[in-house]
Amino acid sequence: MEEPIGLDDQIRGVAMALRHWFEIRDVEAEHKRLGILPSGKSDRNHDRGLRPLAYTVLPPQLVRLKPESPMVTLHYMQDVYDDGVLRADPWRWWFAWIAIELMARVGPDPEGAHVRRFIREDPSIETVRRNAAKWLAANPARLAFVQSRLSRLVDRALDEADSPGRTIADRVRSSVEHLDLTLVDAMAEEAARVAAGISRHVSDRARRA
Repeated sequence: MEEPIGLDDQIRGVAMALRHWFEIRDVEAEHKRLGILPSGKSDRNHDRGLRPLAYTVLPPQLVRLKPESPMVTLHYMQDVYDDGVLRADPWRWWFAWIAIELMARVGPDPEGAHVRRFIREDPSIETVRRNAAKWLAANPARLAFVQSRLSRLVDRALDEADSPGRTIADRVRSSVEHLDLTLVDAMAEEAARVAAGISRHVSDRARRA
């Protein structure tokens, strides 16, 4: 007799199915298709006057659900649309796509740990981390997340036990001088929340199946 499929495998199966309903378009490829960027070294069939339009706050890929996707996919993605603080934008859909891809490979991500680690460390998106300011600029509401992280860093710096023998000024300065890392951490936290929300909805549906 075959053993019943475990919950984690069911969740991976749902994630694999969800991958089919995502439409992915590469932003750079779209720029080339539209003549904003040259499509090759010798390609002159692009409008140099449109080149500034290539400088956007978009993520590397544009992600959306296909129009024919079933209604249940909207249930899984409800935290992408609105988590009570932020509403859907290209970055949140990009995070959702990454979350589904990782869930299909390694299983549920109830705390968003897989996605958090991917955003912080995966070498394939080093360019994204170097341009994390795009993520921030895409939605001014994200500034509150960055400010919160900076406040926590300053609070830690004011605790002498964390850095004995250093002046308060030195501790505060070192805690806030790497703003690029703070942006990446804040971006990774948002991605983790998106992933955790999707994982929760998928898990709930799998348990009821």
